[in-house]
Amino acid sequence: MHGHHHPEPSPYILVCELDADPKNASAMAFTGHQGAWNLTVEYLVDQGAAKPEVAVSIVKDGATTKWQDSGAKPGFHHASLGPVAPGAKLSLNVTNLLARLRWCEPVCC
Repeated sequence: MHGHHHPEPSPYILVCELDADPKNASAMAFTGHQGAWNLTVEYLVDQGAAKPEVAVSIVKDGATTKWQDSGAKPGFHHASLGPVAPGAKLSLNVTNLLARLRWCEPVCC
């Protein structure tokens, strides 16, 4: 990952995902000891959905970072939330839409 071409141990990359929908409106996870890359929220709003909302919160060492979208138009949306520190608690909460929070974690075995 630094442009080296000689053999060196490379981490496995895990793709992690949290899902939420109107029946299971909240989900929670945490990042591993190497943190998360490319935290992304993807969500789908149906025609006629009443007051759709998606919210993500990241809690680390007592500090909370929040992201949300209220009243999104029908259709598919996504937002990149960037990298996340190790040991952060991730929460996904939705109202009247489908959403998933996705990120990659390097795992050395």
